[in-house]
Parts: sequence; C-alpha cells; structure tokens
Amino acid sequence: MTKRTTDIIKKALFSAPFLLVVWSSGPMADACRPVQLDEKVTVRYVHDGDTVHLRDGRKLRLIGINTPERARDEAPAEPHAGVARRQLQALAEGPWGLVYDREQRDHYGRLLAHVFDQQGRNITRRLLEGGAGQLLVIPPNLRFLDCYRRAQAAARRHKRGLWALSAYQTLPVAALSSQHSGQYRVVRGYLSRIGESRSSLWLNLGPAFALRIARPELPHFERDRIETWHDQPLFAQGWIYRRNNQWRMRLRHPAALLEIP
Repeated sequence: MTKRTTDIIKKALFSAPFLLVVWSSGPMADACRPVQLDEKVTVRYVHDGDTVHLRDGRKLRLIGINTPERARDEAPAEPHAGVARRQLQALAEGPWGLVYDREQRDHYGRLLAHVFDQQGRNITRRLLEGGAGQLLVIPPNLRFLDCYRRAQAAARRHKRGLWALSAYQTLPVAALSSQHSGQYRVVRGYLSRIGESRSSLWLNLGPAFALRIARPELPHFERDRIETWHDQPLFAQGWIYRRNNQWRMRLRHPAALLEIP
C-alpha cells in the first residue's frame, strides 16, 4: 500500500464515521480491520490494560481481551498488570475509532467496543499479539474473533508478554488450590464425564473440576463434537471459581478451548 493510499484511508476513517473503506488484501487484514467505524473518541485516562476513561466521561472496556488486574483494596496487583497498562497507554495517543458489536454495554454500565488507531490497526489485536492480556470471548460480541484467536495463539507460541511468566502457564486441574480462585487462567484436564442439568451442560475434567456451558450458550457448540472429547486433553481459558465443593469455569464459546501451544 502506498503512502498516499494510507493517508487517504486514515483521513476517511476519522472524518466520516460511517464511510465504507476498502482495505489491503490478505486474510489477517480482512479479519482484523473494520469496514466502517461507528464513532471517534479520545482517551482521557488509561485505567488498566483493557479499560479506559474517555474525554466525554464514559468508561470504555475493550472487547476481546482480559488483562491482569491492578492492585485494589487489599488485593495486590496481578503479575504483568503494570506492563499491560503501559502498553495500552502507548497506544492511546491520538483519536480512536470505535466499532460496536451486538451488545454495547456490560453489566457494569461500561461502553463495549472494538478499538482502532488512526492507521486502522486493531488495538486489541496488538495487545494480544504482545502478550499484554488473554483472549476473552463473551457472546454475542464475536466480531473479529478469528483475528483475536490468531493473535493470542502467536503470543503463546512465542511466549511473549505474560505467556513467559510462570503465573500464566497452563494449570493442571489437579493442582488447583484456594490461591487460584478468581484468577483468569488456562487449565488442562481430561474429559471424564458429560452431565446435564436444567440450566447447563457440564464437562467434568476429573472428579473436582467442571466446565459449565449455560443452556443459552449451547447453540455455539456442536454436541456431536463434544461427545468425541471423551478422554481427550482439554485446555480451557476463563475465570476459576469454586462452588458446591467443586472447582468450575464457565465456558461461553468454543474459542475458549485452546489448542496445545
């Protein structure tokens, strides 16, 4: 792409929020770049690696990524939290373009959006590729999912950022303890049983850990394929919690099941 073409695209993106844009060819470009922008905003303050305060007073949560938590109350900062925040600060210069997904607010009232810099580069993709955080998939906001999956896979493969730290290595379900409660991690186990309740489908990885798929999210999964996972190793990514004397993780989408890096 020539410099003149790049300048034209840049000007188009940040002068007309609904203008259609033709991007350079290639699968990654197609997966990561927007066809149009919904809004232009300016960042006032970077709260952490995935959340910012906008100049107009709104709080914005980036779709597709979860970064380590900063220190709060009596809880210390999670490893890599400061690095992730600084990485996002470095990308917050100049205006951002927003692309909304199917849900524009989370249950905290924060604005949800995919975010792009002045060159049309997907900021979540850049953060994931650098290992600033981990892939976060929450339906129905699934735009750019292929882009984000590939970005995280590259970071894991090359052990970039938090993937180089012992605190974020794959955790065998048999090694879970109270210190892991509330953490966002990748766990590993073998599917030993599939169970059902009125509210959920349960995938047991041994006697003390289960992946929960709520019934409203079952349409994202292929039941016949799940049946083939028996006695196979599964790598699941999400928040770990404990209930009814059992370790659990909510599985919202198949993209939260990772391949071996």
